Amino acid sequence: MFGGKVNGLTIVSLAFLIFLIYQVLLDRSSGGINRPQQLPSTGGQIQNAQVAPASLPETEPQQSDNPDIVAAPYAEYVLTQGPHGYSYGHMAIDLAAGKGTAVLSPINGVVTDKYTDQWGNPTLVIENDHYRVLLLHGKYSVAVNDTLQVGDPVGTESNKGYTVDYQGIPCYNRDCGYHTHLNIYDKNLGANVNPLELISP
Repeated sequence: MFGGKVNGLTIVSLAFLIFLIYQVLLDRSSGGINRPQQLPSTGGQIQNAQVAPASLPETEPQQSDNPDIVAAPYAEYVLTQGPHGYSYGHMAIDLAAGKGTAVLSPINGVVTDKYTDQWGNPTLVIENDHYRVLLLHGKYSVAVNDTLQVGDPVGTESNKGYTVDYQGIPCYNRDCGYHTHLNIYDKNLGANVNPLELISP
């Protein structure tokens, strides 16, 4: 067929070449976008997982005083729960990047509150003229009245407060449930907004 002997190395080389061509064609057909990964259902804790890079809107220049810029609180993250918390006044999402990963300020603003709520959740509030952002569960290192820019570290990912594992079992004093609960209130609308619509590229 090839006019000579075909050895194992030739077959492996051809298979590898076909694989590379397939990958290039696959990347072109998907536009180079990471497809969502599905995680098993775990009592409502994990819904869809999507690895995504944090990004700023391309149409808006990054300015230190721009109140409209919103980014994810991680450079890379997994979405572990979509919009939830309506029963207690939120439209929050849960994002995870790994225990101890730096949590970043999603907006340009000022820390207006830092407290532990009635469920033991460490809570950080960052505000500007447009948004009030609420982050839960982290070890927060900033203080009230600190001025922040998008992407400034505000603490690290933890599982403090009410967090649960994949089976819905509370993670108190256990090594599980690490994530950031992110809620965004739009002052112009007077309502919570879906964070996914603001942080998605």
